[in-house]
Order: sequence, then C-alpha cells, then structure tokens
Amino acid sequence: MQIGRNHTATRGLVVSDLHLFARRSQGASHFKSLQDKLADVDILVLNGDTFDFRWSTLADEATTVTAALEWLGALADRHPHCQIHFIQGNHDCLISFRDQLVALTEKLPRLQCHTNELRLGPALFLHGDCANRRMDVAELRRRRARWERSGQSGNLRCAAYRAIDRLGITRRGHEWIFPRERTVRRIAHYLDHASPDWRRQTRDCYFGHTHLPFSGHHFNGITFHNTGSAIEVRGMGFNPLFFDLPD
Repeated sequence: MQIGRNHTATRGLVVSDLHLFARRSQGASHFKSLQDKLADVDILVLNGDTFDFRWSTLADEATTVTAALEWLGALADRHPHCQIHFIQGNHDCLISFRDQLVALTEKLPRLQCHTNELRLGPALFLHGDCANRRMDVAELRRRRARWERSGQSGNLRCAAYRAIDRLGITRRGHEWIFPRERTVRRIAHYLDHASPDWRRQTRDCYFGHTHLPFSGHHFNGITFHNTGSAIEVRGMGFNPLFFDLPD
C-alpha cells in the first residue's frame, strides 16, 4: 500500500488518552501537531479516552456527545485515505455516545469502533483499563458499566482535580498504581482470559490508560508500548507511536 510519496508499506499511528473537552487536557493542540504525520499513514488507532465525558467543560452531556461525533466526522473528512479505528476507553464508553457512534460508522465505512480490543496483523491494541487490577472479561465489563452512565462532573470538582495535578499527586498516584512490570503482567492476565491464543498471534501490544508513556518493554516474547496521555501533568507525557504492518 502506498504511503505518502516516499514510502511503500502499511503504516499506522496509535494515540490514546487525548481526553478532549476536559480542562486538564492539551489533547487538541497535541493532535493538531500530528496532522502532517497523518498524511503519511494508512491507519489511525484512537486507543481509548479520546473524549472525556466525565470532565467535559461543555454545557452538558448531549453537547459533548454532539461535539465528539462532529470531531470524528471532521477527522474522517480531512484524511480520506486513512482507516480510523476508535477503541472505547472508560472515559468515552458512555452509552448515549456509543449508540450514536455506531450510527456514524454506518455512514463512514472508514471509521470503525471497537469495545475492548483491536487486532491488526501481529499488533494488538486495547485501552488498558484492565490494568487497574488483575481482572478477567467479566470484571472489566462490571467496571465499564459504572462508566457507561457516568454523569458530567461540575466545575468545582474539575478545579479540584487540576489542583491535585499541579501538586504532583496525580503523577505519584499513577506511578504507585501502575508500576510498569506489574501493569504489563495485568494486561497479559486479562488477555489470557479474553483471547487465550493472543500470545501466539501477537508481536506488539499497545495500550494507554495509565498516562505513563514507555515503549519497547519486553515480556514473555511480546513487546509492550504505552502511548501516554495529553493530560497536562509533568512527567506524564504524550507518546503517539508509529507501527508498521507486514504486507
């Protein structure tokens, strides 16, 4: 497959945790900086928490849902060469959004949505909220159910959250909950239950959620990568990653 003018391969880009519409997020500016790179990829994977319905600064839930759908539609229009895969995260699995997203994918065949995982050849993508603890598919479903109807938080809670970020509490909390080796083991544990043959099929596994970026962590013959987040917290950077798929 031709990529841009100078490449011949099937190339993709994966990003996660833009948290668009949240006051804490720099997602809009980070994603804008990727526009030139998107011209040279065939596949874009939005790997969960692209939108943040709980911490949205927009007027209400319905307004945020409409804005999210418009953002995806505009993205597809700007990059007609690109296949876009939208993977749900805990912050954007809202039922009212999901139902309308399915309708949008029927109008835009190049946009596909996925509840939990996506496989593209030897690459496996999932949001990563299964890494909060050791869990199986049923436990993840129960945790997601609490987010599916999660209401929008008020301005006072949003302001408090930003204050916690500035004090460094958020980063230290994530580092304590998600040490790299333990997090990767939790991801593997979940996948062993969700897709028992995933190890045989997988070369690289990409996830987000933890907001702690890294790349090239090897575990049991598989290379794990975390794409970070666009939340404005020192030490928790944005880490979009390119990937290549065999022809």
